[in-house]
Amino acid sequence: MTTTSKRHPAWWNESVHGTAWELVKEAMRRDWQQTKHDLGLGGHELNQHATDTLLQAGGDARVPPIDVPNPPKVIGVVEEWLEVEPLVDFGYAARREYGVDHPHWDAMLERKLRSDWIAAQEQAGHDWEAIVRHVRKGYEFVSAPQSKAS
Repeated sequence: MTTTSKRHPAWWNESVHGTAWELVKEAMRRDWQQTKHDLGLGGHELNQHATDTLLQAGGDARVPPIDVPNPPKVIGVVEEWLEVEPLVDFGYAARREYGVDHPHWDAMLERKLRSDWIAAQEQAGHDWEAIVRHVRKGYEFVSAPQSKAS
C-alpha cells in the first residue's frame, strides 16, 4: 500500500482539518511505533503511554525526537508511518466533521466514511477492509473535537 499524495473528501478544509492534524501527527506517530513494539509487530520502545500521546497532541508536552529515549532502527520506520498516516489522518479529520452526529463508531458512520473514502478517487484503490482499522484509530483518538467545521 503506497500513499504518496493526499486526496481528501469534499468536506475537507485544510485550515480546519489539516492544521488540527499537524498538531497531533507526531504524537500519533510515536504512539503507532510504541503500539507496534508492544504487540511484537516491529516498532520501537519509546516509553510512550496514552497519557504522553494525549499531552503531546494537545500541546501540553513537548514531542521528543523519534529516537528518544531509545534510538530507533530506522529501516522501514518512515515508509511504514508514511503509509499509515494518511489513513489515521482521514479518521481524525472525519471525527472533526462528523463527531457531533456520530460520537461513537458505528455501522452507519462506517458506511459514510467508506463512501467518502471511495469518493476521493485516488484513495479508492485501497481496499476499505484493509485500511478501516487505521481510519477508526484516527476517528477514536479522543483529542479530536467533536464539532462541525466552519
